[in-house]
Amino acid sequence: MAGKDQSLSVRHDERNLARLNLVLAPNRTELYEWSKDIQLDSLGLIRVTCTAPRNSQVPHGLDNDILLGLVSAAVVQGLPADDTVRLSIRELLRLSGIDASARAYKNLKESLYRLQHTAYNIVDSWYDGKQHRWRTLSFSLIVKHWSEDNSIDIEQVGQWRAQTLIAIKLDDGLMANIRAGHIRPLDLELLSKLTQPLTRTLFRTLSFQRETGDSGKQPVMAYSVPLSIWATHLGLYGMRNDTILRALAPAHEELKEAGFLSDVTYQGRGKDRYVHYTFRSRETLSANPQAVALLVQYGISGGRALGLAQTYRLEAVRMAVSRFDALLQSEYRHRIRNRPGILTDILENPEKYDTILATQPEGQATKPHQERPHSEAPVEQPSKRQESAVHIILLGQFDNSPKRRELRDRAARLYIEGHLQVFDLTQLLHKGTQEAEELINNWEQLIRGQSE
Repeated sequence: MAGKDQSLSVRHDERNLARLNLVLAPNRTELYEWSKDIQLDSLGLIRVTCTAPRNSQVPHGLDNDILLGLVSAAVVQGLPADDTVRLSIRELLRLSGIDASARAYKNLKESLYRLQHTAYNIVDSWYDGKQHRWRTLSFSLIVKHWSEDNSIDIEQVGQWRAQTLIAIKLDDGLMANIRAGHIRPLDLELLSKLTQPLTRTLFRTLSFQRETGDSGKQPVMAYSVPLSIWATHLGLYGMRNDTILRALAPAHEELKEAGFLSDVTYQGRGKDRYVHYTFRSRETLSANPQAVALLVQYGISGGRALGLAQTYRLEAVRMAVSRFDALLQSEYRHRIRNRPGILTDILENPEKYDTILATQPEGQATKPHQERPHSEAPVEQPSKRQESAVHIILLGQFDNSPKRRELRDRAARLYIEGHLQVFDLTQLLHKGTQEAEELINNWEQLIRGQSE
């Protein structure tokens, strides 16, 4: 993996991909098909059949990193309506945590081929994040992909380089889940410490189990699974127990050194042997993707935003942002030198800032939760105000009908023009069409009144 990328400190993982593990963990395989019918958790059986073309292999190794990069690209690009992400080879490799090189370009071509031409049949194991039900479906993760060569050198036409532009159309069911917010933030700082695909696959699937998936329970401190089932899930086929243990040992050590696991132990013998994972307490809280996105939009670094979102609920984050906006419209704004630092302090010590707001001259401070656009002292720089940010904040909740897309676009226009802050946009989350339209109408009326 490449080092930490300051431009993207959080990656996003779709929850089904984290739980089902559709890409084999080993770096090499000769398999062109596999199947598993196993139970890892209380969410039910995992039933998957994977079939690649006869002259190819099933997705494995670095293909999982490419898949993670594609999901992150879909989020970063504002959930494209045509399910297609468009970016350069260098950008895709960066999002996948892979250093650019001639070898990486070749491996990427092969990876995209496998992800496109491999067929999956999933029985009652794919969770529909929009309809909230388990589904049976057959699909390929990539529908199609194509490149647009931008070279003026005729001898290099057709060769992939860092600047080569590529478009990848993802499966519509996968994209629908991403739009529905059925995703998980992953800390890039921790992920970048993991050097092998097997370790990164373990991190992703164990992270899901630590958070207990969609069960709604509290995050767990430990997770146990039969070793034979775990080996099948990871794609360590045809191995004896001692070989499986040797294969897992370096990954376990790396996860402990990275601070994700505190201990790994084994119990039992033969087919009854279990592997028992104990998680470090500081990593046990789940993070709401909406809270992470909101904090990042306000300038807090991705790793710090993830930690705060693991500690505080979404409503607490929204209240902190509301207080912060109120401060920016008061005389106190002249004392603010470190905006991310102040927002963090508000989140951790909200009562202190309620007192500060109460002492501001009348008319100078806006009360938290007041549902109107914040037209003064915008937090975001105008150059950073892009429509894609609105798509990320609203997490696809306004993509499913022409009317809701119209409302989203009206809100986006107000945001881009500087009339709205991120907190205003979060007020649209989970609102019905009529409620959202009334709120946007109120915003537009207030703005027209201010301009007259």
